[in-house]
Amino acid sequence: MIGSGLSRRERQIVDILHRLGRASAGEVHTAIEDAPTYSAVRATLRILEEKGHVRHEEDGKKYMYVPAEPRQMAAKSA
Repeated sequence: MIGSGLSRRERQIVDILHRLGRASAGEVHTAIEDAPTYSAVRATLRILEEKGHVRHEEDGKKYMYVPAEPRQMAAKSA
């Protein structure tokens, strides 16, 4: 369930991934207004992946993060 048990920053990152469809940690970092450090964004993405809200795909040496479920499914379960 998106939004359930997520911090404000976690929800913000999931929303960015839904908007972009797929993004690297650097792209997510750039998209956050008043962003925390790049390392904090990477740590939050890892936490979101552990919680099952996002997943990553390898693109060369980069991880590209994608939402674990479509926005419509997330809205229904919230």
